[in-house]
Amino acid sequence: MSERVIPYNILLEIISNTYELVWRIVPDPEFSVLKEGLKTMEVSLTSGIQKAEEGLPVIGHHFSFPSEFLSCFDAVPICIEGTSYLLSALLPDGCEKYYDLINNWGHPYHTCSSQKGPMGMVLDDLFEFDVIATPTAPCDNTFASYPFFAYKNIPLVITDVPFIHKEKSYIYLAEQLKSDLYKIGEVIGQKPDFDKLKIALNLENQILNYELELFELRKAVPCPVESMINPIVSGIKIFSSGRPEKLAFFKTILNLAKKRYKNKELPPGMKEEKFRSVWPYMTIFFDINLCEWLDRELGMSVLIDIFNYNFEEPIDTSSEDKMFYGMAKKAMNYPMIKESTEFFDTFIENFINVSRDFQADCAIFTSHLGCKQFGSIPQILREALRDELGIPMLIIDVDVGDKRFNSIKIIKDKIKMFTNTLL
Repeated sequence: MSERVIPYNILLEIISNTYELVWRIVPDPEFSVLKEGLKTMEVSLTSGIQKAEEGLPVIGHHFSFPSEFLSCFDAVPICIEGTSYLLSALLPDGCEKYYDLINNWGHPYHTCSSQKGPMGMVLDDLFEFDVIATPTAPCDNTFASYPFFAYKNIPLVITDVPFIHKEKSYIYLAEQLKSDLYKIGEVIGQKPDFDKLKIALNLENQILNYELELFELRKAVPCPVESMINPIVSGIKIFSSGRPEKLAFFKTILNLAKKRYKNKELPPGMKEEKFRSVWPYMTIFFDINLCEWLDRELGMSVLIDIFNYNFEEPIDTSSEDKMFYGMAKKAMNYPMIKESTEFFDTFIENFINVSRDFQADCAIFTSHLGCKQFGSIPQILREALRDELGIPMLIIDVDVGDKRFNSIKIIKDKIKMFTNTLL
C-alpha cells in the first residue's frame, strides 16, 4: 500500500540517512536546527507511510490548506508543494526529472516548480491520490496548475478564498472550509471528526506560543539562531502541522536560543555577525546549504523570511463555529496567502516594520519564476526600504526549487558582491 506514496518513501529514506550521517559526523552543538528538523520530519513521514500501508485514504493538499485541517480524517495528508521542494533540498538533482516530464507533457515551463514536481510524479504513477484539496490562492499559477490532476481522474475539492481581509471574508471562508471538509469526507467515505480536529488545533495553539517567543529572540543582536532555521521551519510547518513532534521541535530550539542569548553566543560556525539580512520572500530550497554558507563565510544572518514571520491568532475551539472562523482567519493570514490575497501595501508596510524591529541592514528578495503575482513588488519594496530605513535590497531572479534557472554559484556571487557594497 505504501507504493501509493512512493515519493514519501524516498523522502523518508533520504531524511533518515541524512539524520544518521549528521548525528554521527557533526559534533554538537553544530547543525542543531538541521538535526532537530530532520528528526521531526522523520517522525511525521514515518507516520504517514504507516497509515498508507494500512490502506487509509491519501489526501493531497496545497501547503496553504494546513494539514492539521485534515486531522478530522483517518487519512494520509500529502503536501504537494512540500514534497517537491523537500526533494529539491535533499537530492542532488531534486525534482528536475519530474519538472521536465510535466513540461514535455505540455504544461508551461514558467509555472511554479512546487506543483510541477508532484504533477510529473503523478504522470509517472508514483502517487495515487484519493482526493486533492486546494484553495484559490495564493496565485493564478497555483489555481491553473491543480486542474491537471483531473487528467488522472483525481477528484479536486477547491476552496474559494476571498481577496479582502475583512470580517465577512472570514465568515465566508469558514463556511467554505467546513463544507469542503464534508466534500472530502464524501469522496473518501468518512465523516469529519471535529473532536480530533479540535485536538490538533489546540496543539497548534500551544506551538504558536513557542513560535512567537522564538520570533522575539531572533531580534537579538547578534541573532542566536542559525539561518538554517528558515528552510527547516518551512518544512516542519508543512509536514508536521498539528503533531506533537512539531511542538517538541520548537521547545528544543527555543531553549537552545535562550541559552545562546543568555551567554551572548553566536550560532556555531559564525565568527562574527557582520550583516543582518531579512528575506521578504523565500530562501533557496534547492540548496539549503546556502544558509550555512551565509553564516560561516559571509557572517550574514538570515533573520526572517516569508514563512517565518506571519503569525495568526490562537484559534478559539470552544465551539464549532468559532473553530472554523479561527481556521479561516489562519488560512487567510498564512505565509504567502496573506501577501497574495490583498493589496501590496500591507506587504510593504509589514516588511518595513520587520526590518526596523530586527535592526536589519539589508534585504534580499528572491523573485521566484512562478510567483507572477509578486512580479512588480520587489522594486516598490526596494524603494520603500531605502526611503524609510535607508537600507539596500538585492533582487535575485530564481526558481527556488530548480537550480538550472539560476545556479547556486551565481546566487552566491551576487550576494557576495552585494555585501561588498555594505562594508
